[in-house]
Amino acid sequence: MRSRLGFWKYPIFVVLLLAVITAFTLVYELSDTAAAPHEIFDTSDSVVMETLEPEDLEETEPTDDTEEDIEEIIEDEPVDEEPRYIPPSEEFITIIMEESEIHEGYLILVNNNNEFPIPENLDLVRIVDARTPGLRVRTESLQLAPSIMEPLNNMIDDFIAETNIRTVAIISAYRTLEYQQSVLDSYIRSIGRWAAHRQVSLPGHSEHHTGLAFDFGIISGGVRSNFDGTGRTAWMRRNAHRYGFILRYPADKTHITRIIHEPWHFRYVGLPHSTIMFENNWCFEEYIDKIREYTFEEPFEVEVDGVLYAIYFSEELEVPVPLNSEFEISGNNVDGFIVTARLLKFDPDAAAYSDADFDD
Repeated sequence: MRSRLGFWKYPIFVVLLLAVITAFTLVYELSDTAAAPHEIFDTSDSVVMETLEPEDLEETEPTDDTEEDIEEIIEDEPVDEEPRYIPPSEEFITIIMEESEIHEGYLILVNNNNEFPIPENLDLVRIVDARTPGLRVRTESLQLAPSIMEPLNNMIDDFIAETNIRTVAIISAYRTLEYQQSVLDSYIRSIGRWAAHRQVSLPGHSEHHTGLAFDFGIISGGVRSNFDGTGRTAWMRRNAHRYGFILRYPADKTHITRIIHEPWHFRYVGLPHSTIMFENNWCFEEYIDKIREYTFEEPFEVEVDGVLYAIYFSEELEVPVPLNSEFEISGNNVDGFIVTARLLKFDPDAAAYSDADFDD
């Protein structure tokens, strides 16, 4: 009778049996190791990651950014642009203005819609006491604001040097309310009420009340004639802006100013405003409206004669001004203040505003 264990006689079955025994042994050792307690390590010099319990884990939404989404994110990133000259909004101080100061400054708009309250202490000087020898006046009593005499003298001196005309004179300057009323009454008697109001402002509404405006005339041989701004005298119209003056009532702006063309009437507004208006062909009313669109954070930036300016409007009495600048604040005689900041240039290499002196 053959034995049931006869297959041990064959080597292949021996090999298979050994393989099975070895596999079972390995499985047992691995399961035993997994079930054994964790060994405690000294973590004093190593980084330990905290093990979070399931309830401590925050659920995160899966991200499915497409290539298109990534491109949009990249496009929205800020792009380095040419440095602005206005400092960041946190680099400022606040100037507290009085409400009455809305009616003070070189940029006060005075017209038939905006009355100018003449202050009792308006600073004036007789032109004959502060004029250059080339500046002629109709009478010695004529007065202007002393602060505009230097640019006026410079303009007259350059005008004479360029044209050799010495007959231009100032025939009207500061006017009182009473004097303005007498001028209006005279025109009404001469040309009628409607025409008079097109040529003469109402008392309280005339630029002549400010001390910043004047009329040119021609005086030759004791005879006075109108200054028409043509021929060689056109130099004044083309160059007055370089000295801070504007031709107040241009021929092409009568529908805005509501005053007929007056080639003889000039008004001081200061630089850079006079040049900005001249180069953009804006009358004063247009300029005042335009500046209302700009704020301290987003000013009107312009370079005039190598000097950088930031100009903006504030309707609040607390007016912000940049720290690294010289500045002027003028009321507009309507509803707020106009800031003119003369700025330091930005030094991109130093990534800071330069402490260098202002450009001249």
